[in-house]
Amino acid sequence: MWVQILRNKYIQSKTLTQVTVRPNDSPFWKGLMRTKATFFHRTIFIIGNGNSTRFWEDTWLGEMPLATKYRSIYNIVQRKETYVAIILQSNPLNIQFRRSLVGDRWEPWLHLARRLMDAHLSDEPDSIN
Repeated sequence: MWVQILRNKYIQSKTLTQVTVRPNDSPFWKGLMRTKATFFHRTIFIIGNGNSTRFWEDTWLGEMPLATKYRSIYNIVQRKETYVAIILQSNPLNIQFRRSLVGDRWEPWLHLARRLMDAHLSDEPDSIN
């Protein structure tokens, strides 16, 4: 029952990653939102359709977020707040960079691209482990 109340009042049609704190939110909700970053860093996402898992910031491919594992690439990516579905639903991958992938960025990019070849979307919603 409480989950439904919080969802209706604060989350509505957004995902938890899209929700931000507003000045008129209750102290209880503000407290929950302060723990959001810790929750996401300690959670492993199981990819289904990829619509609610953040590509770079959530842990879904390996033991840490891709933003941490591939820091040199993450630093030059144009859209950091994008979801797995948006990246994987197109061929080539829907990732744009602000600079060229040369020098010390090329090898991490190849490594990431090889890992992404094994990632597949389904019709099921994403879940957490």
